[in-house]
Amino acid sequence: MTPSSFLEKQVAGFVEELAKETDVVRQSEMFKAYLDAVSKFWHYSFHNQVLIYLQKKDASRVAGFVAWNKLGRSVLKGSKAIKILAPFTKKILQKDENGEEKERSFTYFVPVNVFDVSQTKGKELPKLDIEVKGDNQKELLEKLLEFCKAKNISVEFRQLGVNGLYGYSKGGKISIDCNQSVNTQANTLIHEIAHELLHYSLEGKQFSKQERETQAEAITYVVTRHFGLENKSALYLAAYNANYKNLAESLKQVSETTGKILSFLEQNQLLEEEVNKEKKQLLVAVSRR
Repeated sequence: MTPSSFLEKQVAGFVEELAKETDVVRQSEMFKAYLDAVSKFWHYSFHNQVLIYLQKKDASRVAGFVAWNKLGRSVLKGSKAIKILAPFTKKILQKDENGEEKERSFTYFVPVNVFDVSQTKGKELPKLDIEVKGDNQKELLEKLLEFCKAKNISVEFRQLGVNGLYGYSKGGKISIDCNQSVNTQANTLIHEIAHELLHYSLEGKQFSKQERETQAEAITYVVTRHFGLENKSALYLAAYNANYKNLAESLKQVSETTGKILSFLEQNQLLEEEVNKEKKQLLVAVSRR
């Protein structure tokens, strides 16, 4: 069996395992409660992330007054609101050059108030824990950073984490939450590397949001399993309603991209081992003189 066919077989086996794990998560009552809760939170833009950070650096779960009430929580009296910008669309009728009335839409932004979970009280929020504990994968994280450097992808570590954001990519640039454990950062970086390699080409942009996230997290699962690193991929993919069918449809992208990442990491590992071997031989030779 050739190395490439072995990898394809390994990836197919891992994808089948991931699909089974994801299916179990999706059917659980815990996950259904989590989905109901998370639907009340917005996905904030980069600019709103900055606005939140500048006003409340320790913010983690942010929502409006009404959204908190729907979640069974109330805003504490005297809490200072966090100001962000929310988009609103207005439709108006305008006459064109022929005098015909046509409907046009305009989007504008207005300041709105939101509050962090620490400013509220009430019913406990259901939690989907995708954080990976531990700091024992620093070496893997450093190798992933070397991979990014070789591919001209810049990586920055800074405070993120509002409403569960651990990292994101922007085409040539990746941001990772600096407050997470080393192992969570390694997981997140693999996920964002997958986006960088797959989803910024013309072909990659044609995939749907679900397809992009399914591919990126399936790659994360395979790479982390290969190196014995814990992952929470099944929990993550359950949120995107992934199943065996759409995971299987991504096998080609998962196999090819995983191959690129693993070949780089393992080649570097072999070079490192060879250098260490030569150093030991040199030390032995010197000691015998």
